[in-house]
Amino acid sequence: MTAPRARRADRTPPLALAYVRVSTTEQADEGASLDAQRAMLTAEAARRGWDVEIVADEGYSAKAIENRPGLLRTLERLDQGEADVLLVLRVDRLSRSVGDFAGLMARSQRRGWSLVALDLGVDTSTPAGDLMAHVLASVAQYERKVIGQRTREGMAQRRAEGVHIGRKPVLPEQVVARIIAERANGSGLTEIAGRLTADGVPTATGGKWHASTIRRVLDSTTAHRLLAKGA
Repeated sequence: MTAPRARRADRTPPLALAYVRVSTTEQADEGASLDAQRAMLTAEAARRGWDVEIVADEGYSAKAIENRPGLLRTLERLDQGEADVLLVLRVDRLSRSVGDFAGLMARSQRRGWSLVALDLGVDTSTPAGDLMAHVLASVAQYERKVIGQRTREGMAQRRAEGVHIGRKPVLPEQVVARIIAERANGSGLTEIAGRLTADGVPTATGGKWHASTIRRVLDSTTAHRLLAKGA
């Protein structure tokens, strides 16, 4: 029976889990290949005097952390104290989102393990690396705020231009059926629009009825469905 692995407090030298990843589109890129990543990370761990285990996600993109089984297992082992360091060659092996990477740094600090990314000099086990981690976290926070501000400004501009924001409006079927019936009885588009306005029937967006509005209703999926049923 294999003896349980020592936890952080009892382990010398530290154990680094070296995470390597290539997406399907990167397989032919020699600089990003798994073998190249393994070799460089193994050499770095040896230089620092760490034991090392390689964990690979082959054919996975950096888009979503939760969809990469190798990384998820690695994070669980680190959180449980079975290893000491998450070692990566480049930040984009973990994530292309600054926000996601900042979240991993915060997780490492909460759970007591170190995160080392060689390309940016991130090393939460050292004061300088920890400072870089905080800088990146601040950048991520700034990025979220800027995106939020741009989104709000864009939505305000679209509202000012009269563009409906949010769920696509739906006209009640009885109104569509009325328009179909009046058109079938020979009423013109402008005439139908005038009667609906006079009766106080709202459009789907709350605006005014026009001949073009009536035409769009008659061309809609709902109208075609009602016609097929014999509305």
